[in-house]
Amino acid sequence: MATKKTDSKEKVTKKAAPKKAAAPKAEAKAKTAQEAAPKAPKVKKEGPAVKRAPLMPKTYFATDTKLGEQWKLVDAAGIPLGRLSSHVANMLMGKTKASYTRFADTGDNVVVINAEKVRLTGSKWDQKTYYHHTQFPGGIKSKTAREVLSSHPERLVQLAVYRMLPRGHMARKWFKKLRVYVGTDHPHKAQQPETVKLPNLGYHN
Repeated sequence: MATKKTDSKEKVTKKAAPKKAAAPKAEAKAKTAQEAAPKAPKVKKEGPAVKRAPLMPKTYFATDTKLGEQWKLVDAAGIPLGRLSSHVANMLMGKTKASYTRFADTGDNVVVINAEKVRLTGSKWDQKTYYHHTQFPGGIKSKTAREVLSSHPERLVQLAVYRMLPRGHMARKWFKKLRVYVGTDHPHKAQQPETVKLPNLGYHN
């Protein structure tokens, strides 16, 4: 009889074992029920507000409706040609203003006087050569800076400034606002040009 009781107990234990394996499924269902339930809104803590990082400043581009052209007067007497032309080119392009835009005309009109008194350092008067072509075969012509000064002094400044400007349609537009004259007389007194004192670059202006 004792053997039968032990066998019955073993059978009961064997049948009860699968019931324990069903516990993880009940836990999984409880978890899914908790996830499906609506979450309570989070309560913000009272305290100092978090400062937001500053936004990037917007890039300013000048338009044709906001142009403010001015007239500038530059005396070329005793100034080296290269230093004069670089400053005049910057004024024509508008690089001296905070509203400079590379694709817009924000520059000023520049009047250069005393073009015949411009200065060339070293032996550039005889070594610097200007070339032009007559558009005929073998029509290349050359002149020294001294020869150009004797015939057309204003061309020295005009060529130097034009070659300081970047190539393109804007350079042709900027160059039209340059006026170069021999002597101190010019026909733009009605525009009341402002006299520009170039910075000290190692020479006496």
